[in-house]
Amino acid sequence: MLRRSAWMFAVVSGVWLVSGCGGTEEDALESERVTAKQRLVAGCAESSVDADADGLDDGVENCLLQRHAPVLYLPWSLDWTKPANVDWYLSRVHMRFHHDNCPDCQILELGAVTQTNLINRSHSEKDWICAHTSTTRNSFGDGFNENESFFLQPPNDVTHNGSTTPADWKVYGHVYKNSLGGVNVQYWYFFPYNDGPAGFNHESDWEHINVRLAADYSVSGVHYAHHSKVDYFAKADVQWFNTTHPYVWIADGSHASYRSEQICDSTIEEVGMGSSSCETNASYRWFTWAGGKGTAAGFQGGGVINVGEKTRPLNNQQFIKYNARWGELGSTRITNGIRTPSFQGNWLRDA
Repeated sequence: MLRRSAWMFAVVSGVWLVSGCGGTEEDALESERVTAKQRLVAGCAESSVDADADGLDDGVENCLLQRHAPVLYLPWSLDWTKPANVDWYLSRVHMRFHHDNCPDCQILELGAVTQTNLINRSHSEKDWICAHTSTTRNSFGDGFNENESFFLQPPNDVTHNGSTTPADWKVYGHVYKNSLGGVNVQYWYFFPYNDGPAGFNHESDWEHINVRLAADYSVSGVHYAHHSKVDYFAKADVQWFNTTHPYVWIADGSHASYRSEQICDSTIEEVGMGSSSCETNASYRWFTWAGGKGTAAGFQGGGVINVGEKTRPLNNQQFIKYNARWGELGSTRITNGIRTPSFQGNWLRDA
């Protein structure tokens, strides 16, 4: 008679193991222990959900976004423009369509723009006599055309000020795989206006940093973005709050991101070309993740939202499908409203 164990089946993580064919009771117990370990990635609990289909567990993404969310030193006493969030801004703008050398067209009135209808608009181009043609452009997808495109426009300058209520300041997170075998944890913050140097102003301003994690999910370094330029610094060259949250200095007006006040103040891009562009004042720190401030001095922001991928947004953040501008087109390229982060070159920056 065959031993009972020879016919014993064990279910481990949904896989049947046959004892006598490489699967003993001891093997099953060991597999259970391995599975339990796999449910934690770098101390983050897996959710077994990957709703944005990027090959990363959404629970781990959310955990990492909270763990490494930055602390931003705002140039509060220098800069009249303040942060805001996507829904705050959409409720305060019109959606219009720019026709090159022809009058703009109104698409959605003030108060009618939402994340849902932002991404499903279509509109016809105009010809040389400014009559609409059969060629259409969409507010979504990859077919962006500078000369015939959608844009968002505040009705007056009041919206440019942003919000003085810290609960309105939200950060938009994006986690994706990198060439180290780990992930980049990306944070985008939004300002309704860029009051840049030498008259290079534009409506809307998206800036960001990346925290780069190695294969074991330890921090390798941080990318600091200032406009189209991005500088990378190793972990040891970055200042940290509670060891995991990088400090960021936000420049006056331009909202570019720097790793120290000194670097910010000495950067030619910034207002004054070496004068004070950033501030180091604990009372002006923006704690971006929920509950991050605690009893520390500074502002408690509205938290970090994981937006997922532009083909599969998370948390109803449909705005990342919007392939157009967040402000009026200016007289030069540098004064145009900024496009959505997911359609910028740094969205998947690695090295």
